[in-house]
Amino acid sequence: MKQPDPHVAFDENHDAIQVTPFPYEDIDEALGFIHQSPPTAREQAAELFRQLATWCFLGNKPLRVATAKFAAIAGGLRPDLLGDRTLEEIAIELGCTKQNLSHQSAKFTDAFGIRFARCRSKEARAHMARARIGGPNRNIQHQQKENHALRDTNQPARD
Repeated sequence: MKQPDPHVAFDENHDAIQVTPFPYEDIDEALGFIHQSPPTAREQAAELFRQLATWCFLGNKPLRVATAKFAAIAGGLRPDLLGDRTLEEIAIELGCTKQNLSHQSAKFTDAFGIRFARCRSKEARAHMARARIGGPNRNIQHQQKENHALRDTNQPARD
């Protein structure tokens, strides 16, 4: 007896129809079996996605801007999903700058209170900004104190 073609099914009238195989198991795995989660967990996931989508797409900006924001989020939360590429590599592919993606990452972490593994804290960013513009930097101050203590105060300072 001939086995039926695995790509053929039958409709309600028992007529043969062509079907395409679909990897339902892959979808379940990719979604983390969310359909098996309690309704409250699914509602929370939907609300979180709504907030992320709103943050990415708000303002009627070009799709490229939203894509950069979303890539910055994905690169921070799950870099493995982007092939563990750096922000610089992602930026080149998107046609923007690494600084743009870094800025979007910082805005996201500040807005949502989620810190990325590859991201500096808000305090560290502020410290680096002060150092860049010549502000107080603990390392420089410490070195200046040591130099002042070693300096012979009987000799005039050099120009």
